[in-house]
Amino acid sequence: MDIDILITFFLTSLLLTLSPGPDIIYVISQSISKGIKPALMTSLGLTFGLLIHTFFVTIGLSLIISENDYIFNMIKLLGVFYFLYLIVLTFKNRNIKKESIIENNSSNHFFRGLIMNLLNPKVSLFFIAFFPSFLFHNNLNNEIQFLILGSIFWMQATFVFLSVSLISSNLNLLSNRYAYVSNNIYLFEIGVYIFIVYWIVS
Repeated sequence: MDIDILITFFLTSLLLTLSPGPDIIYVISQSISKGIKPALMTSLGLTFGLLIHTFFVTIGLSLIISENDYIFNMIKLLGVFYFLYLIVLTFKNRNIKKESIIENNSSNHFFRGLIMNLLNPKVSLFFIAFFPSFLFHNNLNNEIQFLILGSIFWMQATFVFLSVSLISSNLNLLSNRYAYVSNNIYLFEIGVYIFIVYWIVS
């Protein structure tokens, strides 16, 4: 077993997770617009999706999806419609008190993050391209190594996302002090959804 490869994989994964992307921007938006608890639950949902994508890669399902344009585009289309639904929902709830939304839907943030991750086929494509470059053991079959690499990726991503949730929650406290910002924070959330839609279809 080559420990140096695993260390390199961990550091590379950490840098990739820290780079500005739709998931981490979404976590920040949830922390700012809804507070720490929804952001934490969203983070856990997003990163749990990484484990499912790892399983898909391991059993070869991701490869099948990537080679079938119809299935791949259908998943992308479902993702686009899902985020359009979230845009409409956010606009519809723009005048509802933030505390009421959090209280009634706190259990849904995990599943929203999970669905968001699963409806993005680019994650599986990334794993397919990324994992084979970091196979670290000559005697372990590739599937087990993929599971180990996916678990490492999940652990560092969960740590990063939870940390980002905690840090960016300070911006939520700041926005609550200014009525104009607090009343229009939904526009920021809608902007993030539009960015994610663009990222999915591009």
